[in-house]
Amino acid sequence: MITRRTALALLAAAMAPRPAQAGGTRVIARLDVPSLPDPRPGALSDLLREVEANSSVQHDGLTPSVDPAAPALFDHPFVVLSGDRGFAELPDEAIANLRLYLREGGLLFIDDATGLEVSDFDTSVRRDLARILPGTKLSAVGRDHAVYRSFFLLRGVAGRLKVLPHLQGMWVGDITPVLYSRNDLLGGLWRSAGGGYALEVVPGGARQRTECRKLAVNLVLFALTGNYKRDVVHVDTLLKRMRRQGGYAE
Repeated sequence: MITRRTALALLAAAMAPRPAQAGGTRVIARLDVPSLPDPRPGALSDLLREVEANSSVQHDGLTPSVDPAAPALFDHPFVVLSGDRGFAELPDEAIANLRLYLREGGLLFIDDATGLEVSDFDTSVRRDLARILPGTKLSAVGRDHAVYRSFFLLRGVAGRLKVLPHLQGMWVGDITPVLYSRNDLLGGLWRSAGGGYALEVVPGGARQRTECRKLAVNLVLFALTGNYKRDVVHVDTLLKRMRRQGGYAE
């Protein structure tokens, strides 16, 4: 049985900095949706710095944007969709590719940056999730979920704002390939060009921001280690298997 410590040691080796090359493994990518500009540009790089500062996982620091319909989607175990407005329906090719990606071990994290209980972004997200995983509904993620203990032991959800008291998720069997925050989690990590935090965290201030940072690290480690229960012993192995399932060339 692979322990979390062993998993992290393997991940540290897998994610060690390497020369940039086509098809090289990178932990995080942002889904490139043409009608949806990035509301927190640079926040994913800020997230990677948190991961490196708090764990043995290393990375080349790059956070590319990826077309959800492209084979390159399968080069990343963790992809992010963030926004502060509605967006056009994803094309059928993107829907099919994302469905395969999620069913074969990838993790999609969605972050609503609006700070609203009802938002056009949320409406668009739910519309396309219903196409990606038909018959599977978003539901509350309980505090006993592995994402709250994948690295830090957390008591619950965090974000720059407090719109919902929980994450939401979608399940495929015993895994949760979609996790959704309505609380602008990336906004709590986002730094300005000067290095300070770009946005205030309310109502909890510095303590709440610390919880944002911890949850963000947990999300990445959950994406990287959550598949070990499916007998995957290396990130590169996971990615290769995903590509084979998708019919993509190595």
